[in-house]
Formats: sequence, structure tokens, C-alpha cells
Amino acid sequence: MGHFSCIICGQDREFSAKQLNITCTSWRTTTAPCPNCVRTKTLDEHIEQTRAYLRHLEAHRATLRPGANAFHDPFITHFPTEIASKILSFCVDNEREYKRRIPLALSAVSRRWQAIAHSTPSLWTNIRLRLFGKYENRVSYNEMLLHWLSRSSKQPLSIYLDMEYCRRDEVSKVQFCRSVIELLNMHCHRWGRLSVDMPLHLISLLRGDFHSDPPLSHLSIGGEEYDEDEDEDQDNSQTWKFDLGTSLPSPHTVTIHQCGFDKVRINWCNVTNVSIWFPRLRDLLTLLAAAPQLHECRVVRPDGFAEATNTNPTNPIIHRNLLKLDLTICGSRIVLCPFLLPIRSLASDSHSDHRADLFDILRAVPALERLDIAGAFIFNNFFELLGTDDEEHRFLPSLTEFGQLCPLWTEEFSWPDISKAVEARAHPHRGKCGLPVLKRFYWGVTLEDENSDIYYIDEESLQIFERLLSNGVDIKLSNNWRKRGRSDDMIVYSRAYHEENKHRSTIDD
Repeated sequence: MGHFSCIICGQDREFSAKQLNITCTSWRTTTAPCPNCVRTKTLDEHIEQTRAYLRHLEAHRATLRPGANAFHDPFITHFPTEIASKILSFCVDNEREYKRRIPLALSAVSRRWQAIAHSTPSLWTNIRLRLFGKYENRVSYNEMLLHWLSRSSKQPLSIYLDMEYCRRDEVSKVQFCRSVIELLNMHCHRWGRLSVDMPLHLISLLRGDFHSDPPLSHLSIGGEEYDEDEDEDQDNSQTWKFDLGTSLPSPHTVTIHQCGFDKVRINWCNVTNVSIWFPRLRDLLTLLAAAPQLHECRVVRPDGFAEATNTNPTNPIIHRNLLKLDLTICGSRIVLCPFLLPIRSLASDSHSDHRADLFDILRAVPALERLDIAGAFIFNNFFELLGTDDEEHRFLPSLTEFGQLCPLWTEEFSWPDISKAVEARAHPHRGKCGLPVLKRFYWGVTLEDENSDIYYIDEESLQIFERLLSNGVDIKLSNNWRKRGRSDDMIVYSRAYHEENKHRSTIDD
């Protein structure tokens, strides 16, 4: 039998191991055991005893490692607790990653680290909760949340709450979600950033009892309801609103995703940045009127814009502070030009033909400095207008950045038209005359046919682009139909194509 002596605790014995019961079955009539089976059984017993001894040593090792961490840690030994706490606080991030538990990871290094981490409130101000699946351990879950909240002291909180959908009749799930929200409500006076994605019928559980204006600066609300909830009476639907019940919060950044604009009750006067999904036209107009400080607005897949075809407002909204508009449109018309005159940045993502609407908008925004279009082509004479230097009919006079990402090229454009327009807008003499100079030009298309006239940039246009690049203009021309082993940079592969043709012609001569 194997005999071991532990060098750590001094135990000198045979370490317990499961005794193997190995039987030997023979087809022969003799009753004598098989010698190989006997030896194998003895070896297996030694192996099991050795494994037991190894587990014993690993247990000793586990108890020694925290002490080793503390001994070899210059971070703890050379810095006062206050400085060490400040350094640990830099580990906090605002990423919305629910699996990241930075405070717990820091606390697991050593007892000293744990003590410092638990006494550093800023480490515990980011609370990421993802309530999915079964809820058997909801008591321990709430206890952990209470400890987390208590360690954050009086610091402002950033809360990210993600709940899977649950129906009203799923009592167990609703009760658990309610218990978590009630714990968060107890600290509502410290909400600095609140991001929730939850069933709409639970949003009303978010309540507050404020003695002053809520400190909320970032608000993101997302939710959904399925068909079985849409038949609820009107009184129930009113409870879906985000309404803290006391003083209205005044955030400066708001995101509304799959939740009606009219369901969010806040003070819009200080809002400067808004992202909104699936808004109705009247909601957008209400938003623009209610948020006079709005600087940036992202609108994704607006709904009901067809009704604006015959809309002719008697009091058009001219939003003087809105500088950046990002539109993602599917099927609807772009009809915002009567309301958004002074914007400086416009991004449009659409898979429908909005060239006529886009022309009207661009004519109405002479202050536009940045234009990015994706999904569809611009109108036919865009580059002709862009290259015109007529003061009376100057088109987009303030434009300094342009990007176009479209699926397919049409025959309505040619490389000479594009290169000459870019050259005219990026020419240094514009700067000398006090006019804005084009600094960035991105053009991304999908071209499959190498035999077409537009697959390769012609030599003259290529020289223009190369000269502008050397002068510091940020130019990127990409072909999204990338062949294996070939660059998607159209300037690179067009230059290689022309050089190869020159080499071939030299050989032929």
C-alpha cells in the first residue's frame, strides 16, 4: 500500500482512497487468479492513493496562495490605503457588459485587496443586472444587491437593468422583478445613469421619492409588449408610463427604444442628445418643440411619415440648436426639411429611393458640414452641383466631410465627374478665400464586373485622387465586392491595373 508523508502538515499515513473492486473473469476452468489482473489492481490502488495525496497538497496550496499574493504585492506594501483605493477606482468602466464583475475580481486577489475594494465606494457604483431564466436563488440575489448598494455609499449610481419578457400572470417572475426594482427605488435619489430594457407593464414600478430634483443625467428606456398584453384596458395602459411620480428628472442624454415617446415623462428642457427608435412624425415634432437645447438627434426607422406628404405646417419648427441629425429610414419619405434648417451634420441610412427628398433637404441646409449617406445613391447631378463654384447657386457651401456607402453603382456617375468635384472642393484656394475645404471623402460601392468601365478608376481621375491624398485629404474609395487576395482599396488595385497594362504594352512594343 502507498505511504506518504505530508511536508506541510507532517501527516504520515496512507491517504484514504476508494478501494477498487476488480474481478478477474477467465474462460478457463482453473481457479487461480490472473497475474496481470492482480498487478493491475495493485497499481490502480496506488494511483488512487496518490491522487488523494495530491488533493491534500492542493488544499494546502489553496490556503497559501492569498498570503503569497500579499507578500509579492508592491501595490499594497508601498502605497497608503487612500492612494491604493484611488488606483483601484480607475478600474471602473461604463461598458454595458453584465458578466463583468470588476469589484468582485479585485476583492478575490487577497484579503488586503478585499478590504480596500470594500472601502472604495466608486468601485460599486456601476450596477449591471440581467434578470433571465429561473429565479430559485432570488433571496441570495437580493442580499448580494443590498451589499453592493451599501458599499457604494452615497456615490451616484449607474444602473443597467435588463429583464426578459414576462407576462402579468407569471406571478413568480413578476414578484422577483418587483423585489429588485424596489431595492433600486430605495436609492433613486442617487440615480445618475439609468438604462432599462424590460416589459413595458413593469416600467411603472420605477418610482422615486425626491426631496430635490433627481440627479439623473442619462436615461435609456427600452421595452416591448406582446399581443396578449395589447388587449388590456385603457387604465392599465396608462400605468406603462415612465413616471417617477415626484419631481421630473432633467437628463441631458435620452434613448427611447421600442417604447412610445408619450410614455416617457421627463423634463425635456435640458436634453441635448436623443436617440429614438420607431417614432411617429407627431412625436418627433413634439420632441423638437419640447427640447430647445437639443444638439444631436438619432432617428431610427420613423413611422407614419407618409402622412406628412400633405403636411404644410402653419408654424414650422426651426430648431436653432440642432447640429447633428442621424436618420435610418425604411420605406418612409424624408420630410424633415421644413423643420430642421441649421443642422451641420446629417447621416442617412435608407434602402429605399429617397433621392428627390434628399435633394430638397440638402438645398435647405447650407450650414451642413458633414454628410454621410448609406444604403441608396444620391441624386443624379450631385457631383455636378458639388463642383459648381457659382456664388449665386452654390451647393452645400460649408461641406467639409462626405461619405457614401451604397450597394450598387449606377451608370449615372463617372469617375471624372467625381474626381473633378472632389478636386474643386478640396483645392487650397478655397481656404485662401475663406471658404470651407473638403477634408474627407469616403466612397464605398459594390462592383462585380471587372470588364465594366467603372470597375477601375481611369488614369486621369486616379492621378487626381493620388495628388489629393499626398496633399493630406482623407480619401477612401472601397469596392465591397472583394476578391480573394485583392485589396478592396480601389486606388490601390486601379494603380496596379494601369501599371500592369503599361508593362504589357512595353513588352508588345
